[in-house]
Amino acid sequence: MSTPRQVTLMGREFRIKTDEDANHVQAVADYVNAKIDELSAGNANAASQHLLLMTSLSLADELFKIREEHARLTAKIRASSQTLLSRLGA
Repeated sequence: MSTPRQVTLMGREFRIKTDEDANHVQAVADYVNAKIDELSAGNANAASQHLLLMTSLSLADELFKIREEHARLTAKIRASSQTLLSRLGA
């Protein structure tokens, strides 16, 4: 059952419903805020919509890279497992 949680992003309060625990939700919000701060450094006049768009693109880029690495490692593990199984005669 979803529980209402409150997070602060860019100084604004948001209420969301989630099945995740409060610590997880806060950690995610902290990570997003850190990304926003990172992208806004040196660009104090950037509009909030621009910062949010750039943050979204940055987080999507991270996600895609992690997915690619996951797929690469999964394929490597499968290949290694098949090699080991063939050596064992399975």
